[in-house]
Amino acid sequence: MAEGPSPWDQDLVPDWEPPQIDTSVPHPNRMYNYLIGGKDHFKADRDAAEALIKARPDTIITARAAESFTRRAVRKLAQDGIRQFLQMGAAITIANSNDQAAGRSAPDIRTFIYVADDPISLAHARALLVGRPGPPVIVVGGNFREPQDVLARPGLAGKLDFDEPIGLLLFGMLDFIASERRARRALDYLMGRVAPGSMAAFYHVIEVESEEVNNALDRTLAQDQIELTPRTAEHVRELVSGYEFVHPGLVPITDWHPDGTGPGTDMAERTAAIGGVIIKR
Repeated sequence: MAEGPSPWDQDLVPDWEPPQIDTSVPHPNRMYNYLIGGKDHFKADRDAAEALIKARPDTIITARAAESFTRRAVRKLAQDGIRQFLQMGAAITIANSNDQAAGRSAPDIRTFIYVADDPISLAHARALLVGRPGPPVIVVGGNFREPQDVLARPGLAGKLDFDEPIGLLLFGMLDFIASERRARRALDYLMGRVAPGSMAAFYHVIEVESEEVNNALDRTLAQDQIELTPRTAEHVRELVSGYEFVHPGLVPITDWHPDGTGPGTDMAERTAAIGGVIIKR
C-alpha cells in the first residue's frame, strides 16, 4: 500500500542537469550552513564564508538572524492556515528544517517541497529525511531562478494543489538573482500561479551604509563567483512594490515578530537584511 511521497520522489527526467559537483567551488547553500553553525560544508565553503566575514564582520549575525526569521515565518504561515509549502532558494538547511517547524505548528501539513540547485545539498537532504517523522517532504533539484521551469516538471505534477493556498518560502532567492527584472519576473510568476490566501515569505540581504564594506563584499563575491546581490532597502521595496504585506510589513528581520530566538531587535543595526510576508487576496 502506498505511504505517500518520500524524499526519494525526486524527478529523474533529464530536463534539468545539476551543475558538476566540485567541492573546491563554494556554494551559497553550504556557506550558509557554515555561517549558522551547521556541519554540511567543505573547505572551499568555509574559506569563502570567512572571506565574507572579513569583508562584512556582521555576516554571522545576519545569517543567524535570517535563520531565526525563516523559522518564525514558517510557523506564522502554518498558524494562519497554510497546509502546503514550496521552498526555493539558496538558503535551504534541512538539518534545522522548516518542514518540521511547520509540522510542529500544524500537524496536518499536507506537503512540503524543497527546491535547490546544489547536488551535494540535495543528496544530503534526502539522506537526512529518510524515515524522519513529520509532514510528507519532497526534495527536488532545479534552478530556482526559473520557477516556471521547476513547476512544469513532471516530478511535481499533482504534488501541489494550486486551487488551495500555498506557502512560498523564498529564502535566499530574490537576492540571489542579479537582474532585478528577472527577480521580479520570478516573483510575479509564482504569485500569479498560487491561489488567493497564499503567502510568500522572503528576506533580502541589503547594503550597509559603509561604502568601503560594500565594495569589499562585492570584491569577495565576485572572486568566488557568488551571485548574492545585496540591494539597498529602497531598491528591495521597489522590487516588491505593489504587493500587500501582512503585519508588520517589510522590516528588518530582527523586528519581524521577534520571539526571543536568534539575534533580537537590539541587533537590528548589525543585521543587514529585511524581510516580510506577502499575501495574495
